[in-house]
Amino acid sequence: MSLSSAVYAAGNGQSGVIHFRGKIVEGACSVARDGAVQATFSCLRSGVKHVRAVALSQGDVTQLPEDIATVQTLPVNQHPELQLLVVSYR
Repeated sequence: MSLSSAVYAAGNGQSGVIHFRGKIVEGACSVARDGAVQATFSCLRSGVKHVRAVALSQGDVTQLPEDIATVQTLPVNQHPELQLLVVSYR
């Protein structure tokens, strides 16, 4: 190996270009059920923890702090004792 190729090889390990496609995202909110009528959402946004209690009324749409997500409770067909909790992240 010549001196010029040794210098070239050493230079390649110290610099370069990284190509990135996609989005850098934060983790999902955690959800804790507080009885039959309420859930508490805990979300991290920009290093700050945001907590919000949400009533689980069917059809209501609730926005979480910092426009992190919306929460909606929907009925399950032919099972009135069940509900779907839909969290739509932004």
